[in-house]
Amino acid sequence: MIEVDIDKKIQLIKTILDDVYEIMITFKPIIQEVIKLEEARKYKDDGTLLKAATLFGSIAKKCKELELYPFNKDFLDNIEN
Repeated sequence: MIEVDIDKKIQLIKTILDDVYEIMITFKPIIQEVIKLEEARKYKDDGTLLKAATLFGSIAKKCKELELYPFNKDFLDNIEN
């Protein structure tokens, strides 16, 4: 039962990331235009945009790792103790 719940949570995380990816693809043309604005230069120059992109990539990678390493009963028993 617990493993089913964990599998469901992992699947939800994957779905969320897939949705975020689709949102980013949808907004890509808008973001590219916004970055050209003088006001956005500050965020581009100070690394804010790069940091946000890096964080999205890191989250996606970690969620994929979760899918590769399913939890087993011994692991779950140790958490409960």
